[in-house]
Amino acid sequence: MLTPLKAIRKKCLECSNYQYKEVELCPMKDCPLYPYRFGKRPSKIEGNAKKHELSNDFLIEGVKND
Repeated sequence: MLTPLKAIRKKCLECSNYQYKEVELCPMKDCPLYPYRFGKRPSKIEGNAKKHELSNDFLIEGVKND
């Protein structure tokens, strides 16, 4: 059984015709799998971190208004 990260790596290899260098050079930066293409969890994802921060601010404000 594959872990989710290994499954993503396998999909990226399949997408790049099993060329490891092509996975590294992948031009599809809008692909949701892009940050995980090396089979490892990225240390920081700017877009998701910003969204998470904004949603936390919204939740805190919502609690204050109740």
